[in-house]
Amino acid sequence: MTAHPDLVEIASAIPRRRIVIEGQVVRMRARPTSGQPSLAVTISDATGSATAVWTGRRAIGGVTLGRRLRVEGVATLVGSQLEFTNPSYTLLP
Repeated sequence: MTAHPDLVEIASAIPRRRIVIEGQVVRMRARPTSGQPSLAVTISDATGSATAVWTGRRAIGGVTLGRRLRVEGVATLVGSQLEFTNPSYTLLP
């Protein structure tokens, strides 16, 4: 699989712009958001970590701890953590 042309390191990501990151899933947790289930997945690369949150889901097939994942979307800062809401994703080998 080839690198995405818009790929950035997590530490270099600029909030509130469309970005693409890749990394390894290091944490997964189900958490309620506004009364709905949601899945929060923390992705880490060599420079930092970011969280992707999918609302209305408790699991996503193929997304497991240790799996490499590409995430694309607009991230915001929640505290000091970069967070995507309902981003598109690609499972990586």
